[in-house]
Amino acid sequence: MTATARFMYRAALARTETRGMHRRDDFPNQDPEQRYRLVVCGLNTITIRTEPVKPSDYKEAAE
Repeated sequence: MTATARFMYRAALARTETRGMHRRDDFPNQDPEQRYRLVVCGLNTITIRTEPVKPSDYKEAAE
C-alpha cells in the first residue's frame, strides 16, 4: 500500500492539469494536449515516463 501511495503521489505531481478526480489548484483546467499515460516504476527511486495513447484508446467527454 505504501508503494502504491508513493506512485500515485508522484504521478499526481507530474500531471500538470486537472482531470477526473485528480484536482489541482495550480492547474485548474484540463489540458487536451496531455494525451499520454504516465508510467511510474521503481521502489527506492521512483521514475516516471510517458507513453503515447492512441485516440481509439479513449473517449471524448462529450460522447
